[in-house]
Amino acid sequence: MILNLFKSTSLQTLFRKSQFTIFAITLFICTSTFVTISVFTVESYAKQNLLLISRTVSERVQPALVFSDKITISQIINEYTFQHSVRLIEVYDMKGNKVAESLKNAEHYSYIQKIFDQFFLKEPIKLKVQHQGQLVGQVILYGSSNEILMFIIKIFIGLAFGMLFMIFAVWWSVNLTYRHIMESFSPLIQIAQLLKQQKAYNLRFPQSDIKEFQELNGTFNQLLDEIQTWHTHLQNENNALSYQVQHDHLTQLPNRSYFYQVLCNLFEDPNQRQNLALVFIDNNNFKAINDQYGHLVGDEVLKEMSNRLKRHIRQNDFVARLAGDEFAIILRSISKVEHLISIAENLIKCCEEPLIYKEQAIAFSFSLGIAISTQASSPEDLISQADQAMYKAKSLQHHWFIYHS
Repeated sequence: MILNLFKSTSLQTLFRKSQFTIFAITLFICTSTFVTISVFTVESYAKQNLLLISRTVSERVQPALVFSDKITISQIINEYTFQHSVRLIEVYDMKGNKVAESLKNAEHYSYIQKIFDQFFLKEPIKLKVQHQGQLVGQVILYGSSNEILMFIIKIFIGLAFGMLFMIFAVWWSVNLTYRHIMESFSPLIQIAQLLKQQKAYNLRFPQSDIKEFQELNGTFNQLLDEIQTWHTHLQNENNALSYQVQHDHLTQLPNRSYFYQVLCNLFEDPNQRQNLALVFIDNNNFKAINDQYGHLVGDEVLKEMSNRLKRHIRQNDFVARLAGDEFAIILRSISKVEHLISIAENLIKCCEEPLIYKEQAIAFSFSLGIAISTQASSPEDLISQADQAMYKAKSLQHHWFIYHS
């Protein structure tokens, strides 16, 4: 049953249940204790009061008993029955005969009061009436619990108002506490969502004025420091691996796979495709260089070719090494054939100077085959046209050729 009491769908509901449970238990204990002490205090006071009333009545009826004046006795006891919390007064003479009695009207009694009378004031107060040391009669007085009942009613009315005030105070306190906790929770939730959605590991949890939250924030910040360090390390490794996968290890140029990926992406974009051209480059005397100087010198020639090609292309062009001594350049924003001719002649000139390697001048040259994307139906078709143009360029004196259908 206790588990069901605290089973909640929200923190606010849990707070309210726990606070109201504590309030109910506290109210029950305090009310029971207060009512019990108050009732028994009032009961003691009522009995003391009844004892004083009975003594007063016995003194006033004493002369009337001596002279057997029943009328006066009745007047006296009726007066006390009417004015005080007394339900019945009986007066007996010295022989034990009832001289007079006064009973409060039945309309003044209720069922609850009768129960209270039986519970609190069941036993009457009996006093002997004496005159000059001689017994002249007896007074028997039954108290009324009317004052006790009214006191208890007032207590419960006061407790009801107090309980309403306490309920409001608990509600206000719970809401205030809940808002304060949620204000501390809100940054945690927002940062956690950003971490989940954007992987923003550079974020940190803010300072909190709640000690437990501050300890939690500190622990999470330490964890984020470690995560960020590992994330940066993994990113660097991934970037390095990605670079290695996409680039040639000798010339550090993009490789055939990366080249083909870029060409396909550009070809699929209608805006880019309209002004696209492809240049295939092949060294004219690479086998002779390898045979004469060795493969190490051949590698140096390839590296020198890549450096010169990179220096003599535009910033938005893309150069790659396909295989061996074959290179390719993707030219963007080509609107006129004249631009291609200028680019081709500039590239041919860049290899006029020989490579100086260990005080040896090593001459090399290459041929260019150029294809225009507007004349190709696919990336493969464009590659094939550039390849054909390159082989055609090897037979020409100026070593470049633009494919045309």
